[in-house]
Amino acid sequence: MPNWVSIADTSQIAADSGLTVFVDDLEVAVFRTADGWRAIEGRCPHKGASLGNGTVSDGCVACPWHDWKFRLDDGQAIDRPGVAVAAFAIQEIDGRLEIDRDSLPQRTPTRSGANDDGIQRFLVRYGALGWVGRFGTVDGVDCRFRDRVVVQTDRGIELGEVLADPADGSGELNGQPTGEVLRVAASEELQAFDRRRRELVSVLLDESTATLTEAALPLEVVDGELLFDGESAVLYFLGESHPDAGPLVTDVARRHSLERIELCPLLEPPPSGCGSCGCGEGGGCG
Repeated sequence: MPNWVSIADTSQIAADSGLTVFVDDLEVAVFRTADGWRAIEGRCPHKGASLGNGTVSDGCVACPWHDWKFRLDDGQAIDRPGVAVAAFAIQEIDGRLEIDRDSLPQRTPTRSGANDDGIQRFLVRYGALGWVGRFGTVDGVDCRFRDRVVVQTDRGIELGEVLADPADGSGELNGQPTGEVLRVAASEELQAFDRRRRELVSVLLDESTATLTEAALPLEVVDGELLFDGESAVLYFLGESHPDAGPLVTDVARRHSLERIELCPLLEPPPSGCGSCGCGEGGGCG
């Protein structure tokens, strides 16, 4: 007989989006789709990313880290035979979502009380505004306090600094990572990146400011950064976003061989540094 337990309120999940919940330390991703509610195992089997943060389309969710796609009906991976996550029965009762606890796989906790999920967790500071996030890896990256590391966020490939590592034992390391630690940054590439960053960011600030001023848009660009991949930049502004701003700074990006420039409000940064600030195609706020 099912052992239904309440996990979330239906109002917490918008159409074609997901939510991460934990049931007895097991991460579960819950989705609202046009065909109803779906629930699957929450961690991607590739690198452990949270599928609840993925993009939902055509009955599938795309992993936010490396774009692996899984069907929400049965958890099967698209174009990856033999790869799947578990799918669970879910029901809605009076505006609440319930899942059958007895259908979930049992997880064995470690002595510290956290699941032994094979993910190394690090606390990393990144971005020009100094965001701090929890990052993970299953590849055994050997990095320690104050090491400069290359990380994957939803904005792209970035440079970060380790503030705490698995040996730290800090409770801040518990929970689902919001990004991935890829490797320790080499000194040569740090020097090359720093040179390009110093040269390019000031130019982007000046040209974007001039372009937006000429268009009489109510934005003041006050800071910026180049991502470590060298293909993307982020400019931070004060004022109100405007639909014309994105195409204008995209023209600036193309002049400097960048794939995109994101415009983000300085006083309202993305909560996880993911760049989810309403950016339209080609960069900039839409």
